[in-house]
Amino acid sequence: MSRKVKVGLVGLGSLAQRGILPHTFQDDAREKIDAVAVCDNVPGRAEAVAEKWRWREAYTDYDEMIARADIEAVLIATPIPLHYRQVMTALQAGKHVYVQKSMTTTLAEADDVVRTARRKGLKLCASPGEMLRPPFPQIRDLVQKGMLGRIYWALAGMQSSGHENEAFRREDDVLSNVDPTWYYKPGGGPVYDMTVYCLHELTGILGPVKRVSAMSGIGLPVRHWKDKEITVEMDDNTILSLDFGENVFGVAFGANCRGGVLPRLAIFGTEGTVQVAGSGGRRPGAPAAGGYRQRVTLASSHVEGGEMDLDLPEMPYRVGPHREIGEAHGYADVMHLIDCILEDRDPIPSGEHARHVIEVIEKGYRAARERRTLEVETTLDVQQVAG
Repeated sequence: MSRKVKVGLVGLGSLAQRGILPHTFQDDAREKIDAVAVCDNVPGRAEAVAEKWRWREAYTDYDEMIARADIEAVLIATPIPLHYRQVMTALQAGKHVYVQKSMTTTLAEADDVVRTARRKGLKLCASPGEMLRPPFPQIRDLVQKGMLGRIYWALAGMQSSGHENEAFRREDDVLSNVDPTWYYKPGGGPVYDMTVYCLHELTGILGPVKRVSAMSGIGLPVRHWKDKEITVEMDDNTILSLDFGENVFGVAFGANCRGGVLPRLAIFGTEGTVQVAGSGGRRPGAPAAGGYRQRVTLASSHVEGGEMDLDLPEMPYRVGPHREIGEAHGYADVMHLIDCILEDRDPIPSGEHARHVIEVIEKGYRAARERRTLEVETTLDVQQVAG
């Protein structure tokens, strides 16, 4: 029997229940994962999850799980403001780490995480692993081969009407009664939650951001979930202006409002453009779950006929039953970490890439407050984030 990685999972809310738990329950995942322990501070939730998805141990205290459970890797799917302390606790205890986006909320925290993982010689996989999966490595290759000519600018963004509207949260049982309030408090918001994907894509394709400016604010000051009124304290409407150097610019946005017909991502050059369709723009015949096989259109003077849809491979690990389960991108990142542990290689969704994006976000919010453009100090080697 091949070796399995002993795993603990903390944070059993919407993301874990819709994605991580059903994915890691499948036979192919359990061939590599030894599902040891789950943890959540809501009374009864960890026990219910452990029974439903067949994990051996259940904890309500994270520090206790780290101290007592026989695990070598920790999957962190808790609210973003908790990530830094939980990642550091795991690393200091000698555990490999997968952490959901965003890894931390400040550059200082990200520096600490990256430095500790390096010193300890541990694997750190920081979602989102956009350069692991189609279409983003393929788009990077198009850009590097000159199919778009000289790049002028790029657009990427995500919008959602709000986590309080998720169907998953409507029930009142211990599993589904997951309060979304934290998304509207410091450390939440659509940029740390959604635009982080776009920033990983843009920097993975175009390289590091050199300067950032922004406009940001709160559009809807009060939201409601069931009978609860939520006062919004974190910006829910943000536009980032990005300077990649050599007069290559970008716009990234995140908003808690309904989306429209904007592309998911678009890059414009002197000889062509490439566009990733937004929601509703899936490749014909692609399954609905997750919507990961988006339609990607290349219009270029180097293409016969002037335009074509890219023929893309499937996402790594998204096979069999995984095609019908949501949040497959998070599962792909988890399994990438597991394989990196088993094969002793460095994860592509690295702490260094996450650190650069976190600095862009932090400086973006500061630039909006101070109404000026700020320099970005960290850098990034595009070749090191190649999928």
